[in-house]
Amino acid sequence: MTGGDMTGADDRAVERAARSTLHWTLRYTSGLDPVVAADRQEEILSDLHEQTAWATEAGIGERATARSIRARMLRGIPADLGWRRAQLSGREGIRLSLPRVDGLLLAAVAAIGVVQVAVGAFIAARQVRALLIGDISWVPIAAALTIALGAVALVATALLWHRRMRPWGAALLAVTGLLIFAQSVEALYYLSATALLVINGVPWLEPAAYAIGTGVAILCIAASAQWANPARRFPAAPGASALTGEESR
Repeated sequence: MTGGDMTGADDRAVERAARSTLHWTLRYTSGLDPVVAADRQEEILSDLHEQTAWATEAGIGERATARSIRARMLRGIPADLGWRRAQLSGREGIRLSLPRVDGLLLAAVAAIGVVQVAVGAFIAARQVRALLIGDISWVPIAAALTIALGAVALVATALLWHRRMRPWGAALLAVTGLLIFAQSVEALYYLSATALLVINGVPWLEPAAYAIGTGVAILCIAASAQWANPARRFPAAPGASALTGEESR
């Protein structure tokens, strides 16, 4: 398959994955020197062509190739951001090493897990208190769901300390993170008179909680892809290092 062949019905999955990668490239090169940005974008275009051509020669299906492209893009996000920072600071020779990226990701995802567990524990404590003092005599669905999500987050955080289970832990935290913050806001609507006043006075609070959850989920998914390392199942095409955030040599 050549670059011009990515228009058939069977190639749409690869085309969509390639467009996502190019869109991300345009985003993280925006605001840089036009020559540097153009060079980077051309490098990614060439890399995508080489990978799809190699995948066709190796007999890899379109969907598997598309998954590989997306996974490599997600794994490369931290290094891409490091490359952008190096360009902005003028320190072009500095790149984040893989161990350092993994360490930063682990610290960030672990912190996310701890926060989610704390949110679940807080809602559980408020629920027990409300029941004991007779504020309510039932458990709101949002409170039950928040407590359950916090329990799952506890298990997921524990999985982060086992290297082989780390991708699963990050994936679970992506799911719980997407929901737990908004659900905790809804739970507090029933469990706290002060929170009720705040929520009624700040109508954008719940959408903001969903936005935070979405950002958390994206970070955790990127970490999960980094640790799962699908490239071991789909070897990269020669010279295809740019998608992982590394510059070709």
